[in-house]
Amino acid sequence: MSLINTNDNKINSHEQSLGRGFVVLSVANIAVKVMSLLFIPFLRNLLGGEAGYSVYNSAYQVFAFVYVLTTAGFPTAISKLVTELTSTGNRKQANQAFKMARTFMVALGFALSVVMMVFAKPIARLMNNEESWLGIATLAPTVLICSLLSAYRGYLQGLKNMTPTAVSQVIEQLAHTVISIILVLCLQSKGIVWAVAGATIGTTVGAAVALLVVIKYYKVASHDQKILHAGEDLRGVRQLGNKSLMQMLVYYSIPITINAAIQNGGNMIDTSIMKGRLLEAGFTEHASKTLHGMMGITRSLINVPAALITALCISLLPIMAGLYAQKKYAEAQQKADYAIKLCYIVAIPMSVAMCVFAEPLYTMMFLGNGYRILSLMAFSVIFMGIVHLQSSIMQSVNLLFSATLNMAIGVAVKAILNYILISFHSVNIYGAIIATYISYIIPLVLNHRCLLKRRNIKLKLFSEAVLPFLCSGLMLVGAVPVYLLMNWLFGLFMSVYFTETFALIFAAVAGIVIYAFTMKKTGGMDSDDFALILPAKIRKKLKL
Repeated sequence: MSLINTNDNKINSHEQSLGRGFVVLSVANIAVKVMSLLFIPFLRNLLGGEAGYSVYNSAYQVFAFVYVLTTAGFPTAISKLVTELTSTGNRKQANQAFKMARTFMVALGFALSVVMMVFAKPIARLMNNEESWLGIATLAPTVLICSLLSAYRGYLQGLKNMTPTAVSQVIEQLAHTVISIILVLCLQSKGIVWAVAGATIGTTVGAAVALLVVIKYYKVASHDQKILHAGEDLRGVRQLGNKSLMQMLVYYSIPITINAAIQNGGNMIDTSIMKGRLLEAGFTEHASKTLHGMMGITRSLINVPAALITALCISLLPIMAGLYAQKKYAEAQQKADYAIKLCYIVAIPMSVAMCVFAEPLYTMMFLGNGYRILSLMAFSVIFMGIVHLQSSIMQSVNLLFSATLNMAIGVAVKAILNYILISFHSVNIYGAIIATYISYIIPLVLNHRCLLKRRNIKLKLFSEAVLPFLCSGLMLVGAVPVYLLMNWLFGLFMSVYFTETFALIFAAVAGIVIYAFTMKKTGGMDSDDFALILPAKIRKKLKL
């Protein structure tokens, strides 16, 4: 169900390349995740440690699942359809499709918000965390706001303009963090139930502010599209009625929604399973909550590099969809290869660094003693990144249901393994780590076979990883001695916290410089790659 014709389309001045769109979203996502990570230790301490954070995490897992039901499918479908329509010279119907989808999303968001609010207590009981009920209820309005917000973001992404999404994400997180901290401080005297509710209200406020931002961008983009549409030659362009547009939106959105719902539903099931299976393994209620809270914190840290992969997927989908709609298959293959290369350039050194420097990272951020979980889970970022990129490519080339089925198999295996492994006292929470890796390896293999056999797209999954791994190893050769030396030096006159923090910062700087230098010398990154992430003056000084 692709829209294909040979008409040339005028280029919107706001369109961004894959690399540039990736950088814009990456900078925003890093800023968002840094704010989020700074927020976690505050929230953890204000809620009384890992046990209190477990209550918040349970409420947020429910919200994340419902959020996905409303915002995963249709916004991506909007992005894909808008790209196809504009790429084939039909901007008027692209805007028409967006308005139809926006109306539908408001209705869906409202319905799910009501369900979430009315059934907050039963849902909290299903999550094995009854104290999370008020947090679930106060998060309910956010679903409606985010439904509308994501519709606007999807439309603007379909125009290959990632700036509105990037700017609104930063503003959203900033408002969320500030309001949440204020409300938790005000409500913590009323107990954990109200403190968690205060933290979740900040999420609603942040989403509302972000919505105002994207509406402003939409008005500008809509005006530009009208000007471009006025000059379009629509002779020979396939015109679709409202029914056909809606059918295409539904056709695209259903498998994408199911795909995302499976992933987040799997996380929600894991959250529900973990505590019960830890109790079954012989741990006390408090110990089970603590271990569960540790896993929640680790996943928040994993989400930092994962956010960069998400940015890459968001940037890739409209570009791949547009090329596929225009039958530019060779160019689509090149974009897919480049996306894999960017994924490895980012994910591999970050995974290596998180694995090796997990303990000082936890110390620096006051995150407790769950660093061993992060060390073992760090490399899941690489597998997760490739699977998500494969899914985006498959969605772009109309293999939507295959991507969903493969992800479902991985998630089902993960749930089964979690149920079995966590119940062993000697394995406990580490069983979830084993299950995580296996749950990504399965769809990775299935997706690769599907893309090769059905679309003749062969992704360079191994060859592109060699140089980033090699340079990450060389990075450690330089960064670890710097860390040890600075740790000894600062340890002579500073406390443990400041010693670990400054040693880690010096090691990070050394590691980044060494990684960039070795990637340049080995050919892992060229001048164009560095031009995406570094200003000209810095590149000149570093001779990159």
